[in-house]
Amino acid sequence: METKKHLIYAFLSFLISAISVSQNIQKTDSLLKVYASATADSNKVNALNNLFAEYRYSDEILANKYVNQAIDFSSKTNLTKGYALALYNKGVFEGEHGNFDSSDKYIKKSLIQYQKINNQAGIAACKMAFGFNMYDKSNFTQALVYFIEAAKLKELINDLKGQSAANIWIGNIYNTGLNMPKLALPYYEKALKIQESVNDENGMAFTYNNLCNVYYFLQKYPESLQNHFKSVELKEKLGNKKGLSSSYDNIGNVYFDLLEFTKAEDYYTKALTIREEFGDKKGMNTSYVNIGNLYFKQKKYKEAIDIHSKALDSAKEINNKEAMKEASNSLSASYEAIGDFKKAFEYSKYSSLIKDSIINSTFTEQISEMQTKYDVEKKDLQLQAQEKQMEKDKAQRYLIISALMFFVLLFSIAIWAFIQKRKNGRLLEIKNDQIETRNALLQNANQEISHQKEQLSEKQKEIVDSINYAKKIQTALLASEEMLLENLVNHFILFKPKDIVSGDFTWATFVPSPSGRVGEGLFYIACCDSTGHGVPGAFMSLLNMGFLSEAIKERNILKPGEIFNYVRDRLIETIGKDEQQDGFDGIIICIDMSMPVRAESRTITYAAANNSPLIIRNKEQIQLSCNKMPVGKGIKTDSFETFTLHYQKNDSLYLFTDGYPDQFGGPKGKKFKYKPLEELLLKNEPLSLEVQKEKLNTTFEDWKGNLEQVDDVCIIGIKL
Repeated sequence: METKKHLIYAFLSFLISAISVSQNIQKTDSLLKVYASATADSNKVNALNNLFAEYRYSDEILANKYVNQAIDFSSKTNLTKGYALALYNKGVFEGEHGNFDSSDKYIKKSLIQYQKINNQAGIAACKMAFGFNMYDKSNFTQALVYFIEAAKLKELINDLKGQSAANIWIGNIYNTGLNMPKLALPYYEKALKIQESVNDENGMAFTYNNLCNVYYFLQKYPESLQNHFKSVELKEKLGNKKGLSSSYDNIGNVYFDLLEFTKAEDYYTKALTIREEFGDKKGMNTSYVNIGNLYFKQKKYKEAIDIHSKALDSAKEINNKEAMKEASNSLSASYEAIGDFKKAFEYSKYSSLIKDSIINSTFTEQISEMQTKYDVEKKDLQLQAQEKQMEKDKAQRYLIISALMFFVLLFSIAIWAFIQKRKNGRLLEIKNDQIETRNALLQNANQEISHQKEQLSEKQKEIVDSINYAKKIQTALLASEEMLLENLVNHFILFKPKDIVSGDFTWATFVPSPSGRVGEGLFYIACCDSTGHGVPGAFMSLLNMGFLSEAIKERNILKPGEIFNYVRDRLIETIGKDEQQDGFDGIIICIDMSMPVRAESRTITYAAANNSPLIIRNKEQIQLSCNKMPVGKGIKTDSFETFTLHYQKNDSLYLFTDGYPDQFGGPKGKKFKYKPLEELLLKNEPLSLEVQKEKLNTTFEDWKGNLEQVDDVCIIGIKL
């Protein structure tokens, strides 16, 4: 009985599918007939626009053909509305294929036509299209402006579905674009109410999914799962498999955070199966990363390596550099966990190369000019090298031609000498003239080559001099020894840039007491690690030091946690508009120089981003707290805490970046790591600060050996 039912259902499904295909063919044929037989120009344009819509997702070549015909025909016949729609269709089509400049051009032309006839629906559609393009280009602020304008227009014309779409995208901007999930909630809820009122199940499924993500970011996991399951129920009902893959993936993330690994793997696998079925390479890469992270969390390192290798391959295939960097980091961690330090180093180095390639170094106008100058000079060097090679090739050609002529001449001389001995002297004279000519050419060529070599050396020297000058600028802004000696008599700084200039930096300043008494006030010192190293890292460090100074000196912000909050806001405002996540990890401490020196009142306040200060007291280590987030754009946007440190006389305080523990070396070529560094500091703490610095430097150089330095190194030691 059950088998018969299945056969009946299968037959009905086939019949419905056949009818649907037949109807689509009939509809297309009908539109072609309308276009061919229509006498009114408006009917022809409408038919062409409708043909574009029919082929838009099934045959892109035909879709592009019909939309181009619609633009051409409507522009010649002055059909404004049809022309506006054709331009809009072309713009959206270009945007869907990643051609955003072309898309913006057509949408702008469409908007002008719709404004001519005061078509509010068309104007709103153009605003939405501009918003999509800006979102895809990560220009979230401008995208938000367009979506808000579209929402107002759609309310004006009472377009309920349009209102829900605009509100959803406003929510998306706040949620995933600007990392403000709390601000996204009211827009998603407003969209959901509209969708429920018009029974828009497709829209509801999409909005439930957005609500899940908001609650997930807010770590409200029960609410996130509740909305996920509502979304899944609707997507299953509607047969939306691609949507299901996204929901399964997100449900897996929730269970991962809840440490329910079996459920997480089940949902990740469901998502991957659907994505493989559709050939969704970007989605497959996401699934590989999620499953690999799950295996790593469960210490299944070999399985993690297998799946993260797939993730790296797929990231390369779709040329997603961010995904390539993350997969390389994961592979490095997995290989390190199983003791294969050679491969761990290789993937760590590859990740650094990828990271450096995506660093945006256009931070301020001055820095942009410096970078442009550097690029121009580099290009000049390349051109000089090419010209040198061309001149060298040219000289070689002259030499070859001269040599051939010389041998031909010798051969001629030999024949003529044999035939006409009387002309032997004349021929010898000619030969000598040719030899002199050849020597002159050789001398000129050598002089030209020497000249080109001197020019190339001068250009190289200019670039090195420019970078060395940049080093002087950076050094001038670092914590000066004079200021440190005035406020911290007992201290040392071990500073070892990977290149001439550094992404790591030390910075200090003094804020006098309002009382005006000499020596009283607040002394700040920071030890920080900017994104990148070398020239990009140095640019970043200059920007970071500038914002630290601005916070304290200009804004009078004195609490360390609030200082970091201000610097993070300025970084996001300045360089975070294109999804750049540059900034720094680091520690800033504040010592109140006006406090009485009593045991019960010896306190220091500090803020720490990803790096923790270390206290050594009576031969024991005290690991201090930190906030696990960078000073810059990141997943977490909580406020930085101002921690209070109660210290005792003769305590040793150490601040350091990750360059020292991350250095590969030793007999097995593995990382030095944090624990050995802390043990080294504990062992050397009884020694003088100068000797401690020497011991740290010697240990680092011995460990590194012949391997290259992988990052900037900075350690500050203070005897309190």
